[in-house]
Amino acid sequence: MSRRSQFRLLVAFTIVWAVWAGWSLLGRATPYTLRVLDDAGAPVASAFVEVNGSQVGTSADDGLVDMDWNSSNSVLEVSAPGHVSLTVTLTDRPEGVVDAVLKARVLRGKVVDGSGVPVEAVQVVAGPASGVSDEEGEFTIRGAEPGTVQVTRPAWVDTSFVWDGGPGEASVELLPFAARAVHISGEATAANLDHFIEMAQATELNALMVDLKDETGLVWYNSQDPVAEEVGAIRSLYDLNDVSARAEEHGLYLIGRLVIFNDPTAAVRKPSMAVWDTATEAPFEANNQYFLDPTDPDARAYALSLAMEACSMGVDEIQFDYVRFPDQRSDTAVFDGGISQEVRIEAITSFFHESIAALHPLGCAVGADVFGFTTKAEDDGGIGQRWPDILQIVDVASPMVYPSHYSTGWYGFDVPNDHPGEMVTNALEDGLARMPRNVVIRPWLQDFGYTPDQVRAQIESAEQYGLGWMLWNAKSNVTMDALGPAE
Repeated sequence: MSRRSQFRLLVAFTIVWAVWAGWSLLGRATPYTLRVLDDAGAPVASAFVEVNGSQVGTSADDGLVDMDWNSSNSVLEVSAPGHVSLTVTLTDRPEGVVDAVLKARVLRGKVVDGSGVPVEAVQVVAGPASGVSDEEGEFTIRGAEPGTVQVTRPAWVDTSFVWDGGPGEASVELLPFAARAVHISGEATAANLDHFIEMAQATELNALMVDLKDETGLVWYNSQDPVAEEVGAIRSLYDLNDVSARAEEHGLYLIGRLVIFNDPTAAVRKPSMAVWDTATEAPFEANNQYFLDPTDPDARAYALSLAMEACSMGVDEIQFDYVRFPDQRSDTAVFDGGISQEVRIEAITSFFHESIAALHPLGCAVGADVFGFTTKAEDDGGIGQRWPDILQIVDVASPMVYPSHYSTGWYGFDVPNDHPGEMVTNALEDGLARMPRNVVIRPWLQDFGYTPDQVRAQIESAEQYGLGWMLWNAKSNVTMDALGPAE
């Protein structure tokens, strides 16, 4: 072979080798990091990365995905729930971190009640993303997924709507749940639950209201709370899990009444939690009532522990009763945190804030039983209950507007008890006019010492405002003739 031929062969070999080396190099995988962000610069977790229809990676919480590049996977499809998908083409071998910016889908809207009044604190869930309505009822949710959107707020009727992922604002109507219930004592729950369920099926009642712990300080359900055990409060007359299941089976909303600071059982047996009387060197007593100290952390924790336990056992709402300072007290009554009006109001409102934080994650609504006079009074009545402050926090406010509890002169009546319908109307009118935000009002009505017509007059006074109600009779002797038929 001539030298010229050898040279040509060498050149050809070199070209072939160079081409092969180039293709080999191009096909070799090169590691790099893909960072998935939204259009506000926030990391996008659980984003899917696909090449040729096959998933090759998923972003972590920090939006990062470890990737390999070669000539055959230079075109990436990046997608994530609540975001617009993106195609990323890598024409050159990447170095370091490559950003993929997905445009977040944004759902905006406003929640109102049946009268068009804004509803705040409403949870709106659209796929993996959620938001809460503000004071104007407005919400904005980034990363919302098209489809069915769930709208919920404790003590309101859940609703939903379908969003197509397009622009514009959604208008959502959410209605308060108008619970109609009667008081069922612990003993009555244990002995006559079937009777009350049958009553609800035959009448307009749509809820059960059972005593969890009452004014005796005794806990009537099968609690395992350590403090309740320590003070000997547990009676276990009924299984709360069973009551919850029965209520759900019959479509009844379950309210648990929990008396908090009026607690003779715990006050006497665990006096460190009680209001202390320096004159007697014993727990403070007035009118046969012993109060736990609303400023004492252990007393507050005891109440919240029982409430959380009841919620975990299926109760839909906790109605806190006696969430107040004793209305009669001497100068020798000592409270850990003091007794000024500022202290009283802060103690009661902070307890309700703690209740919301503890019970909402468990799916429970927070209700407050308050004295009837609070709907009109400007101050706290000496007990820490100031109407606008409490309504700023709770899900349900239940003023005890019993006409027999008002003294001569209230609303112009010499004997308020003789005017049940008018008294309830006036008290609720005052309360509704002083609402700082849209919250469920459900009054306690008087079901003792009255005829069926007088009980019915109170019910109609509440219902003229579209409100639910609860009938109070200490012994659970319900005036059934005052109840309307089943709907």
